[in-house]
Amino acid sequence: MAKSIIERTTCAQVTHLLHTVFLFTKNDYPLVFAPNILTGMVLAGPTDLRSFVAACVWLNLHLLAFNIQNQLVGVEEDRLCKPYRPFPSGRITVQQGRLLYLAVVAASIAWSFCHDLVLLSVIYSCGTTLYNELGLAANPFLKTPMGGIAYICYSWGATFIIGHHQPLSANSLYAIMMSGLIFSLTGHMQDFRDRSGDALMGRRTIPIILPQGVARWSLLFIIATFTYGLIVLWSPPFFVTIVFTALFLVTVVTLVATHSEEADRVNFHWYELWLICAHLLPLFRRIADGEVELPGTFLFSHLNLA
Repeated sequence: MAKSIIERTTCAQVTHLLHTVFLFTKNDYPLVFAPNILTGMVLAGPTDLRSFVAACVWLNLHLLAFNIQNQLVGVEEDRLCKPYRPFPSGRITVQQGRLLYLAVVAASIAWSFCHDLVLLSVIYSCGTTLYNELGLAANPFLKTPMGGIAYICYSWGATFIIGHHQPLSANSLYAIMMSGLIFSLTGHMQDFRDRSGDALMGRRTIPIILPQGVARWSLLFIIATFTYGLIVLWSPPFFVTIVFTALFLVTVVTLVATHSEEADRVNFHWYELWLICAHLLPLFRRIADGEVELPGTFLFSHLNLA
């Protein structure tokens, strides 16, 4: 009986911890995880299941480290604006969060050591510290470029692991740098949906410091430029071009036609789909160059995890 109770208690604790870890990162899966793991598959696939899982673990560890650090710095803000997060909701204490952060950073560097990515992890950790603890997140014109640097790290690591630690090709490097540039110049789309909360906390974001018309139409122009440029650069087939263009149109029409935060929250999901599609496009350059065949890029060469 006692053993059964202990087993149930341990299982409940592990489940609680895993759920807490998930809550730290759940909002970043469509915005960060999906585009960057897709980039790895597009630029280095097909791969084996072991390498794919290793890339997912690497990406999740680094994403988790950032989110724990970010939410440790913003506990008091979250009590007012996001009380459902792990710290204000009481799922985990601040002290436990600090210990968890150190453990996750150690795990991410150890995992990077296994994949010859220690330098990338160190650069990433320095960048997240500058962003979270040294105030760069508060600068409206540096916030998203710092996110763009993180995007480069995510894509680089995922591509390197999925590609079995082979040097990145010129096309891969170009696509990864383009990924960082896209997010650097369009990532502030996420700030339109929470203007009231940011204003309450005294944050200075682009949608707050610029007139709404200027902020929205300038972003429309940037997304339009990327949409056209990526189509010219990667030469996707006609159907993909139509889908990508349609996602662009839905995103920007809603962006400039409606200014409510509720509409911006819905529109942000369209932006996420546009962003994911943008990261898919380099695949068609690889197909044109004869490197891969569709859908082989997204198949695993074998299912052996050993």
